[in-house]
Amino acid sequence: MAACLREYDAVLDTAMFERLFWERVNNPRAGVRFPLAIDRYFLQPRNDGEQRVKAAIDAYRAIKIPEWEQEIFKQRKRHADAQRALATKHTKKAESDLRIASRKVEQLKGWLDGMKTMEGKGGDVLVHPMNYAPVLVQNERGRRLTAMRYHCRLAGKPASIDRQLPSLYNARKTSLEDWWAPVFGSKHALFVITGFRENVKRHHMECRDLQPGEESENVVLQFRPRDGCDMLVPCVWDHWQQSQESLQSFALITDEPPEEVAAAGHDRCPVNLTRSAAWAWLTPHHSNRSALLELLEQRQRPYYENVLAAA
Repeated sequence: MAACLREYDAVLDTAMFERLFWERVNNPRAGVRFPLAIDRYFLQPRNDGEQRVKAAIDAYRAIKIPEWEQEIFKQRKRHADAQRALATKHTKKAESDLRIASRKVEQLKGWLDGMKTMEGKGGDVLVHPMNYAPVLVQNERGRRLTAMRYHCRLAGKPASIDRQLPSLYNARKTSLEDWWAPVFGSKHALFVITGFRENVKRHHMECRDLQPGEESENVVLQFRPRDGCDMLVPCVWDHWQQSQESLQSFALITDEPPEEVAAAGHDRCPVNLTRSAAWAWLTPHHSNRSALLELLEQRQRPYYENVLAAA
């Protein structure tokens, strides 16, 4: 985040991060989740606001570290019990317990290691749908880096829309004047990323048809601009409020993919604006919707390399 703040001349919205990190502590059912890299940023606070955020992170670590250690012990026992059962008789339950326990132990060890050491790893910056991410917004006070959930729930929609429409983390350009009309032209944000991941079918990636009897297999590809430049992805967002519950959430805008992304088997790609277009996107109030749609065509067009994402 430090590089983003410097590069894009933004002020950190520490009040929002503080509120969300304390909500993560006090209301686990709210599902507030951040990439570990965000926690790590606040471990060396630079001012009083960041010190308050760190206090919330410390409180969370004090809860989760012993909780995960206990769960690892439980899953290791489950694994050992399954091994003993399989030594005498093969059952589906024992095989399932062995597999699940092994997977959970590795997952929990990864979480625990990351939480204890706070050492950076490649996957620590990944933002998954329904998790929170830093996004740029602009108002009369200037440009701010704030936090929003990556899956947009429009104001007035029921909370159940998150389950009913699980793909609301993407806003297709063709739907901006339809589903996203309440926020298109008014509530805009920018998501700065270094690449993106997509689920594709292996046979599509390999540019072939399925063989007789072959089942379709899903793989995850990591796409990155070959030139190494940041992607400046335009977003729409909204503020949802119901009783005491408040949520700010966003969706990134996608469009038809460039040739190399389509050839890899995916049918969309995040829009990647030029810097001048990105700043104009953040201040939409003096533009009509036709002009904003034209603005979305002012794009950086790097070649997107891809590799199989690490598990």
